[in-house]
Amino acid sequence: MQILSAVVLDAAPPRPTLHDRESEELDRTTSELARRVRSGSLAERDARMSIYEAVFRTRLVPTETLRYCHRHSIARYLHDDMVDAAVDFYTRKILDLPSTDGAAGDSRGRNGTKFFDLEVFADGASAAGSIRQALGDFTLMHRTLLRSVRATRRVGQIVSTELLEGTLDADGRMAGLLHELPVVPDHAAEVVELGRDERLDRLHATHVDAAARQRGVLRTHIDAAVLRDAFELPALERPLDPGVRARMLAWVEEDDELALRSVVALRSAQTVTDPRVAALGDLWGAYADAHLEVVATHEYGRRIADLLAHDALADRARPGRPAVSRTRVGIKGAVAGTGVDAAWVAHLAAVFLAHEHEARSAWDPDRGAVDVDRDAGRYLDALAAAAALPGAPLGRTPVAVRDTLAAIVEAARQPARQLGTRPAARPVRESLVLGA
Repeated sequence: MQILSAVVLDAAPPRPTLHDRESEELDRTTSELARRVRSGSLAERDARMSIYEAVFRTRLVPTETLRYCHRHSIARYLHDDMVDAAVDFYTRKILDLPSTDGAAGDSRGRNGTKFFDLEVFADGASAAGSIRQALGDFTLMHRTLLRSVRATRRVGQIVSTELLEGTLDADGRMAGLLHELPVVPDHAAEVVELGRDERLDRLHATHVDAAARQRGVLRTHIDAAVLRDAFELPALERPLDPGVRARMLAWVEEDDELALRSVVALRSAQTVTDPRVAALGDLWGAYADAHLEVVATHEYGRRIADLLAHDALADRARPGRPAVSRTRVGIKGAVAGTGVDAAWVAHLAAVFLAHEHEARSAWDPDRGAVDVDRDAGRYLDALAAAAALPGAPLGRTPVAVRDTLAAIVEAARQPARQLGTRPAARPVRESLVLGA
């Protein structure tokens, strides 16, 4: 299986001119045959077979499908399958066959019309233009063809090209076509796919509802949470040192492929010469081989890796003043009985917020450049001091203290929650909607 980064090595197929000779010939042939069908001088079945042959002589369907794959960064190893799916789709539409194998009737859709209606072409519409427009449509290509390709790779569907290669005689074309369509479908896999689609639809709805009310890094945090939930991925390892985080964040903001290269390097266990790639590899410490493969081989792997890395490295959203007050209350309740006073609690809260969160909220109308008083040594010392408290109520290591404080801040955004005890981790789905 080829990884996404290999896509950039393949040049996109050249775009044919909109009125090239083959397209004009196809338009003339289709219109002439469609008019003959309208006049009753030619059977529709024979006309459709001739149009079908004319369409595939132009190589229009494979060429436009590959152009779409390159333009939308669909993984290279799926390109051949996408072409096969497009050929199958247009074969059924041109020959007026049902959309599913074994079904009765014709290609008429639920709206009562046919996708490849000869009446349209009899009136002069361009067949070549119609095909190009359809094969550039996101809904058709992603929701129909790409989804069918993924399902096909799971259930082992086999599509032959004998029909298009001319190895079947004229009398056997239709029979050969029907026999080369999907073999022995796995209904159990179809049920699983339907369940996954429903789950992703629910996640999408939750994401839209949550993200629509947010902005800035909080929006990124919501997006990353949805991605992790959708693909069942663990959270990245957030560097403890704010200076390291800032340096890594500058790297990924400068090069949006850097995060993916760090995933690919880990997955292949290859030696890397770029020290940035090696350093970013630490972010994926919780990722097993299966998790790395999901990101490395996905057609949107670059975007997924880049978004997850940004979320792990960026400052957290600045809580509002009420949430800051509740954060202090939460810390005070957690360390009660350890001998520290209110000044110590206020200092820890201030240092944590200064080094882990934005200096100003994304909702601040006067948001702009502000001086941030950050001292990595002071921050790390504060975390170490908290880890040394009797009984370690905030955690026994600086990383554990950092994570506990982050959970307290998140809980402080939800005033109805109890703040007097150490908060427990919440499921990702529950953490999607974060109040100001």
